[in-house]
This record gives sequence, structure tokens and C-alpha cells, in this order.
Amino acid sequence: MEQKLIKITTTFHNTWLIDVKEDDFSKENNILFGDTLRLSISKSDSYYFAEAIALTHEREILTKEKPSNSEFEFFQHMKKVQEQNYSKGLAEKYHIEGYVLSTIATDNLKTND
Repeated sequence: MEQKLIKITTTFHNTWLIDVKEDDFSKENNILFGDTLRLSISKSDSYYFAEAIALTHEREILTKEKPSNSEFEFFQHMKKVQEQNYSKGLAEKYHIEGYVLSTIATDNLKTND
């Protein structure tokens, strides 16, 4: 099956990679459906690859663009491993550090030390 990988940012300010799958339900209801990977996580989270989910309504998408080569490679990596804890090395390897969300409590602890 042909891969239709796109990167989207939603109104909830999450950034996702999604390999779009087309079906009648998603077309009728304007829902983006496919295999997904959320890029915007906090340092205490894990990356999860999810297969065949209804991600969001089209009206909740702020941006839709082609992923970079390193984001595409990260998607392929996660498709194989399915779940992986965040690590600085992993984020640097795939150039996805900019999507890591800061948590106010964690950031405040670091600045108060």
C-alpha cells in the first residue's frame, strides 16, 4: 500500500506524523485516519506508534505539510519498535528536539537548582 505520510499540527498544538488511510467513514465525516505518531511529547513521555486510528477532524488541523527526511526516518523507526521512551539522543538523531514540550514544573525545578 502506498504511504501518504504528512505532518500536521492541531488546534491542541500537538504535532503528529500520520500515514493517511482512506475509508468511507473518514471521507464522509472529514476525519483524518491512519497510522500515527505524535511528535510533541514531554521529556517524561514515550513515543507511541498507533495503527489505524481516527486522529482528528479536518477542521482541527492548523497546518499540514510534508515531513522532513529525518521525520520520515523516525516514523519508519517507530513503526518497527512501536514504543520508545523519550531520550535526548533519540530526539537529536532524528532532529525532532523542537517538538519536545516543556513542562512548567520541571523547568522551574531546573532553574531553581
